[in-house]
Amino acid sequence: MSPKTRNITLMSILVFFICSSLSIWQIKRLKWKEDLINNITEAYNSDSININKLTGDLSNFNFKKVYIEGFFINNKSMFLGPRVHKERVGYNLITPFLLKDERYILINRGWIKEKKIIQDVKNKYEIEGILKEGNIKNFFTPKNSIKNNLWFYINTYQMSEFSGLKLSDNIFLDLIRSKPNDNITIINSSMPKIVNNHLQYALTWAILAVLFLVMNYIYYRKYR
Repeated sequence: MSPKTRNITLMSILVFFICSSLSIWQIKRLKWKEDLINNITEAYNSDSININKLTGDLSNFNFKKVYIEGFFINNKSMFLGPRVHKERVGYNLITPFLLKDERYILINRGWIKEKKIIQDVKNKYEIEGILKEGNIKNFFTPKNSIKNNLWFYINTYQMSEFSGLKLSDNIFLDLIRSKPNDNITIINSSMPKIVNNHLQYALTWAILAVLFLVMNYIYYRKYR
């Protein structure tokens, strides 16, 4: 085997292992996405339970539909963005909520077109929503701009420091229904549609892995 053929063979083997690894990773992502879709579907189709019946750390109840009563702390509201609604760029309004047992939890109240001061009123609210895990970001998510009250992901620790409130750790609530509805935001009460293309991605990487081996075999047979 000539040095050139050997180098091409080694490169093909390396590419094969890279493509195979990416295919396996996509299969794992496929399982994760299927579980996520199942959890969300089950949550939206289930009956809500009173949050006071959940004992222990609320972060243990990810994707649980709950019913809560209490008060919004409007003057501590935060803006998560940018978020798009019907081709318009705006923010999600994130507001601390005081529960009856004096715990605080963050509420994602829905889409708002611009940052503005939310008047602090003492109305009591009845809220239904889905508990979701916080503090999740990916490699490309920018750092939160705390000084400017501009948030790219929900970080309960940073938001506790910003608001001066002891918020429930690692959890927030996506609002589905509010009584009364103050029409400050556009509430997304429908179940989110999540695209799952990981099977196609896994097959693509697997085909590329096999293709590189076949090409290397053909080259080797021709120039050996």
